[in-house]
Amino acid sequence: MANLSPVGDWDECGDKFYAKHQLFSMQWLDINLEHMRVACAQYGGPIALVRDDRKIVLVTGGATKPVVTTYTAAGVRLGAFVWERGRIMGMGWTSEEDLMLLEQSGEVHLYSMHGQAQARSFSLGGEVAREGVAACCLYGGGLVALTAGLQLWAVTDLEEPRPQRLADPRLAGPPHCLAVMEPRHTLSGCIEVLVAAGDGVLVVDADSASEAAAAVGPIHAMAVAPGGQFVAVFTGDGRLVVLTADFAKNLSEFATQSDAPPDQLAWCGADSVVLVWEDILLMVGPYGDWVKHTVELGAALVPECDGVRMVTATRHDLLRRVPDCLADVFRIGSTAPGALLYDARALFDAQDARADEVLRSIAGALPNAVRTCLAAASAELDLARQAALLKAACYGRAFCAADALPRDAILTVARHLRILNALRAPDVGLPLTLAQLEALTPPVLVARLVAGRRHLLALRIAGALGLSAEGVLVHWACAKISASGDAPDERLRDALVARLAPCAGVRYAAIAAHAQAAGQRSLAALLLEHEPCAAEQVPLLLGLGDEERALGKALESGDPDLAHLAIFRMYRALPLERFLAALASRPAARALFTAYAARTEPELLEQVHMATGMYEGVAELRLAEALAAQTRLADARAGGAQSAPEAAVAALVRLLDRAADMFAQTREHNFQARSAGEWAQLRRLQADLEAETAHACFLGLSLAATLRQCIRLGNARAAARVRTEFRVSDKRFWPLKVRTLAREKDWDGLEAFAREKKPPIGFEPFVAAARAHGAPDAVTARFIARMADGKRKAEEYAAIKMFQEAADNILTTPAKMDDGPFAFKDDGTAKDPKAFQQALRADAERMTALDSEPEVKHIVLGDDMHAFQELIKGIYHDEKKRQERASKAMSERTIDAQRASATVPRDTVQLYKQLYDAGLQYGPAFRLLRNVHVPDVS
Repeated sequence: MANLSPVGDWDECGDKFYAKHQLFSMQWLDINLEHMRVACAQYGGPIALVRDDRKIVLVTGGATKPVVTTYTAAGVRLGAFVWERGRIMGMGWTSEEDLMLLEQSGEVHLYSMHGQAQARSFSLGGEVAREGVAACCLYGGGLVALTAGLQLWAVTDLEEPRPQRLADPRLAGPPHCLAVMEPRHTLSGCIEVLVAAGDGVLVVDADSASEAAAAVGPIHAMAVAPGGQFVAVFTGDGRLVVLTADFAKNLSEFATQSDAPPDQLAWCGADSVVLVWEDILLMVGPYGDWVKHTVELGAALVPECDGVRMVTATRHDLLRRVPDCLADVFRIGSTAPGALLYDARALFDAQDARADEVLRSIAGALPNAVRTCLAAASAELDLARQAALLKAACYGRAFCAADALPRDAILTVARHLRILNALRAPDVGLPLTLAQLEALTPPVLVARLVAGRRHLLALRIAGALGLSAEGVLVHWACAKISASGDAPDERLRDALVARLAPCAGVRYAAIAAHAQAAGQRSLAALLLEHEPCAAEQVPLLLGLGDEERALGKALESGDPDLAHLAIFRMYRALPLERFLAALASRPAARALFTAYAARTEPELLEQVHMATGMYEGVAELRLAEALAAQTRLADARAGGAQSAPEAAVAALVRLLDRAADMFAQTREHNFQARSAGEWAQLRRLQADLEAETAHACFLGLSLAATLRQCIRLGNARAAARVRTEFRVSDKRFWPLKVRTLAREKDWDGLEAFAREKKPPIGFEPFVAAARAHGAPDAVTARFIARMADGKRKAEEYAAIKMFQEAADNILTTPAKMDDGPFAFKDDGTAKDPKAFQQALRADAERMTALDSEPEVKHIVLGDDMHAFQELIKGIYHDEKKRQERASKAMSERTIDAQRASATVPRDTVQLYKQLYDAGLQYGPAFRLLRNVHVPDVS
């Protein structure tokens, strides 16, 4: 392990160490970066090269047009394309690792890392095109361009590019240099451009251009720190000055002893600055300490959050400050707990007993030592040192308390190291450190691997980090479709489904959409069969022209919005006949479209009903129109019209006839058909009656109201016609006429009507109508006298205070014979003695009442029918005599009361009711056996 120490490769700068690590030996051939325009993406991303037209290059043959070539960070070629447009003023990579090229005319073009043109190209506008781009700054989220007219334009969102003209900097001439403060680094959240002009710096945003506070002289190069908190500037007198982002404070100065501005100026992490002049690299620390390196000509610097990458024609290096955890472990003479734990593990591996001594010496700091070794392993780039540090951490973890460290701490570090080492492999070419991975975030890493067509690696990393694999699989499927060529759709579908089936929740709709965009419509339709989400499935089916299938899926989902979408797309896309035929077999869709048509297109609604065989729907439409027509007629009459226009009435009748015909087309609507026909018949008859009687009082009335109107007008002939046409029975007509005559107080007419023939409804309705409408008592009494039911007669007489007549009817009313088993013959015996006897025995309440009369109970329970009949007969006659005595007594008392006063005392009326209820409501034997007591008033 002693030979694994990296200290010999470290450079001391102040109290910190810096190290240069070789990441890759570049695999490209015959590349001279000195003659190239180089654009390197951050976070170990791809590299783009194109011949630098600003330099004179000897062309020995081949294509004369510039070729843009893309490579991985290891120099593995990804793609290339010929640049046939205008002069390139700027080239850089976006945050999504798309290559962005800015023409002199202000046109911006985007390409994938494989050299495929993207559809997101845009222009900075006509003014920029007229003036031309003189200088620019490109960054991950946008760009800033300076025109030849010395105006600044910015685009801060590449997804929705909107060129924005910034405030006029009022420059007298071209600036020395430009730098960009990204929106995420400014307090305002808006882009700010640092313009070095004259002896100062202008800070330009959309609203203003103000001069920075610091005055350090002419500035020839500027670089903003990765976090946006500092700005490094190179002055005209050869000084490197580090300022705060607002230029309010000078943090440090370093005299480079060079009057020539550097070819490149970049930050190494956030605490040192790197300058490159041809083959010299100078790194200046925060306190003026410096380190010098020799580099190849044409080296390109790529600032990262924890260092700076250097790309040359032969190698790719990372220059960074050595993390404190690594310095603690490997610094010569270090006695930090992490270093001692590392030494203890080395001694343990050498089977040296001193390992126990060293371990005991750091017993109190052992958890911290384990953490230091784990952090050092995470930061280390060398595989052997990673393994040694992990072994040391595992060795110390075994002697720590269970709760001293997270249980999965070592597992997490090992997982991250496996991922980082896989990414650093030359065939992948993505040299990330743990700090860069944390800044980039794992989901973005997976997305970048997918964009680089590293699907298997992306899938494994997503699984290791617990991320969703859906995006990886969907992108893989789309890429496979694009590369499938002429493969049969079914075979390609089976291959895709076999790979995607184990992963739940894959969006087949996205894959189908890609297949559709690639012109493989049948494959898209096959893939949509596996899409479980109807909201994703239906729009794509509609886009494929499979409207009927889309409608079926929408209806199955139960989502009304989807169903409406499918229905209306079908309505617009299909001929009306085919559309209506499709609705005919789908009741739910028909109901939705019917509701829509009812609100917006009634004419279309009728076509829908006719095409789908819903004749009742057409009938309902006609009925609605008829109701509207009738309402208009009623409103016209209310407005003073004396009669309805014949044409309007005829139109109303036609609508009703049409409704009746439509209802008659279905067996289930016979009642509605008959009702609509009768309605039409009634309106025709009413129109005729108005014409005959010259009274505008019939139209719009119901059948009963029409009859009442005829009776009110005394037009018996019209009433008879109405009765005949509508077959109004006596039981319906007589009560109606009685009530109408009584309401009109036509008592003579009412009596005449009662004398026409024996009323089929009896005289009770006559009495009730007369009393309800205030008929004279004499008129009411004449109707009461013709009533057949003595009980009712007595009640009605009593109601109009004719108590003598009421009493007379009580005296002449025979006792009521019970129906059923308690029925009597005229001689008082039971009609069916056996049934009578069985009914008594079955009634527990009756038998309990006979407990006080054992002789009677014995006869009831015995088999002697003769004795039973004699018992019933005796009871019947005795009870009838008692009733007669009670009724006579009541009558005499009533007469005495009438003589004494014009009004009847309340107790007399109550007595009458008591006697009547007790004596007549039940049969005598029925009442006796229930022990109902009749008051003896004789």
